[in-house]
Amino acid sequence: MSRLRLGSGGPLVSRLCLGTWALSGLWGGQIEPAVQAVRRAFDLGINFFDTAHAYGGGAAEAGLARGLGDLLRDHRSELVIATKGGLQNQGSSVVRNSDPEFLRTSLVASLRSLGTDYVDLFLVHWPDTTIPLAETAGVLAGFVEEGLVRRVGVSNFTVGQMAEFGPVAVAQVPYSLLARHIEHETLPYCQAAGVPVMGWSPLAHGLLTGALRPGHAFAHDDWRAYSPVFQGDRFATAVAVVDRLAAFAADRGISIAQLALAWVLHHPAAVVPVVGAQVPEHLEDSLRALGVRLSEADLAELDQIVADAPPVLPDVEPPSRAPTIADAS
Repeated sequence: MSRLRLGSGGPLVSRLCLGTWALSGLWGGQIEPAVQAVRRAFDLGINFFDTAHAYGGGAAEAGLARGLGDLLRDHRSELVIATKGGLQNQGSSVVRNSDPEFLRTSLVASLRSLGTDYVDLFLVHWPDTTIPLAETAGVLAGFVEEGLVRRVGVSNFTVGQMAEFGPVAVAQVPYSLLARHIEHETLPYCQAAGVPVMGWSPLAHGLLTGALRPGHAFAHDDWRAYSPVFQGDRFATAVAVVDRLAAFAADRGISIAQLALAWVLHHPAAVVPVVGAQVPEHLEDSLRALGVRLSEADLAELDQIVADAPPVLPDVEPPSRAPTIADAS
């Protein structure tokens, strides 16, 4: 497995990062095969793992810990674990909350769920604009000083928000053949500033696996069952584009998932795709993307195929919490 230096003086990480949304229970179905995929990932050379306290209220972090098992004791220095804080359950909704006390509570809960006394990366999950971002950066810097966190980063921040926050070890953003909006500002900014990029949902929430068809029956506890992205004409249009991508991949003897990941890996900013795995076998298919080479002609043709595709992005971003009297004081 090839390695990438995650920023100046940062750890060496695998070119693919294993994401743990599948361990949250929010995909529907059983999570045990996804737990088994964690250990399989390490055996295949993946040492980079991404999770978040908001993924099932710590369920994904606990699942990651179970999957890693004795690796947390015997190979901790080889593992690079990233988690995210700053999202809070509030009734039936989730809101952004970068209040210093909440960030600390979230981080402590994450460490407990993960079974480790530090995380290699701690990211603000979504920017909370009710609190100055530079102030939030100071809180995270304090976690580094305490030894709870090795490096800090941001997730889903705009270029302006990253500039206000200050230096970061990594930026995490959505990026796939069907979600390319960050190419205009975010990727050029990160490349110029030397900020490593983690690209989440490189397979567009499963669309770029080719397994989803119009009328697909999602489980009732799968969030996609209620998402407009996976309903009606919008979904049918996306699937038609995916079919053309699948034909492109088949002509080259690769799967559509391998094509999608190879395309992300090709970007000169050295984006690290964050891939999920509901079963261990998914990892083996994903890893073959590391050997796929795309020519300039290939890239141009792919641009044409996806030109009219509807963007596959989060439908609803978590809102900021309402400021409290204490915030205003």
